[in-house]
Amino acid sequence: MENYMKKAIFRDLLIFALALIVAVLFWENNLLLTFLILSIYGIREYFWSEKGDNIVFVSGVIIGCSAEFIGTYLGVWTYAAPFFFNIPLWLPFAWGLVSVIIIRVSRPFVGE
Repeated sequence: MENYMKKAIFRDLLIFALALIVAVLFWENNLLLTFLILSIYGIREYFWSEKGDNIVFVSGVIIGCSAEFIGTYLGVWTYAAPFFFNIPLWLPFAWGLVSVIIIRVSRPFVGE
């Protein structure tokens, strides 16, 4: 694996860690955490965007939200600070960010 790819994987894992840290620290403040998650994604996209990232992001938001809506509606799980449809406002955007990171981190290992 090329050194550039190793750095890109490491960078995306750091971005994931940052998103996780802000989620743990600010989960009770839906608006602030939503702003922070979107800011993390926006900064990542501004500096390290790749073709298809926004499509993956939107797909992650839609698919992740669908699973969350169904799970919370059926009572499989609940959230301590829901905002709409029994989920936190920031959660769909976290799904989108994590979807992009999963694709970006796994891509070098599948030969693309």
